Amino acid sequence: MEEMNIITLTDSETMEKVELEIVEDLTIDGEHYVILAPLDEEEEAYVYKVIGEGATASYEMVEDEAEFDKVVAEYDKIFEEEMSK
Repeated sequence: MEEMNIITLTDSETMEKVELEIVEDLTIDGEHYVILAPLDEEEEAYVYKVIGEGATASYEMVEDEAEFDKVVAEYDKIFEEEMSK
């Protein structure tokens, strides 16, 4: 069984801690992104931009539609390449 890479983020509105699985970690045009999925929901995922590195890194949800679409298109490309192996 593949090991899950889990991070815990704090919801800025509710201050509730949420555990998320890192589905994909990718760099596009010099920007670092992660696709995160809640552990309790199989169908839902979110795109976050990673700001900074290591222990000081923060995660900003991608809300710009063009940026979101760019990240999803790259993820789809990677996923299709993996599935065709």
